[in-house]
Amino acid sequence: INEVDYDQSVSDTREFVELVNPGTSPIALAGLGIVLVNGSNNTVYGTVDLSMAGSLAGCRYLVIAGPNVVVDAAALRIDPVWTQDEVQNGPTDGIALIDTVTMTVIDAISYEGAITAVTIDGFGAPISLVEGTALPATIADENAGSTSLCRTPDRSDTNNAAVDWAVCGTATPGRANTP
Repeated sequence: INEVDYDQSVSDTREFVELVNPGTSPIALAGLGIVLVNGSNNTVYGTVDLSMAGSLAGCRYLVIAGPNVVVDAAALRIDPVWTQDEVQNGPTDGIALIDTVTMTVIDAISYEGAITAVTIDGFGAPISLVEGTALPATIADENAGSTSLCRTPDRSDTNNAAVDWAVCGTATPGRANTP
C-alpha cells in the first residue's frame, strides 16, 4: 500500500487506494485482495479482489478508484464501482493487503488511530493493522484540498508506520508520491 486518499472537501467521490510493486519483477495478483476496515467495531466493511488485474509489472502502480479519479496512464486501474464514501474517513479506520490463499497480511495501514485486533474472515485470530509504531492520529488525510496519506519516500516500507507515512500535499494516483 503506497498511497490512500479517503477524505476530500465537499464530497468523497475521488477516494483511492494505490499499491506499488517496488521490485523489478512482475507480481501475480491472483489470490490477493484489499480489505477496508472499520476501526470502530474492528470489522471488514469492503473487499476488493485484485485477481482481475492479472499481474503488476515491476516499478508500477495499481490504483483502486472510482470514475472521478484521474489515474496516470501508465498505472493499472481497478474500478470496483466506487462512487462516494467507499473508503471510511476515520477515526480510526484501516486497509490491509491480504493473500486470500495463505491467509496472511502482506501490508497494512491503520489511520487516525491504531487498529490492533481486526476480524478478517478466514484468519484464525484477530489481526493488527499497525506496523511498528502506530501512525499518529495527527497524520491524517484532510477534507480540504487534495491531500492524501502517502509513503515517504515513495515505495518505502520499513514496517514502521510512524516513519513510513506522511500527508502528501497533492494526491498522486498512479505516480510517485510528492510529500
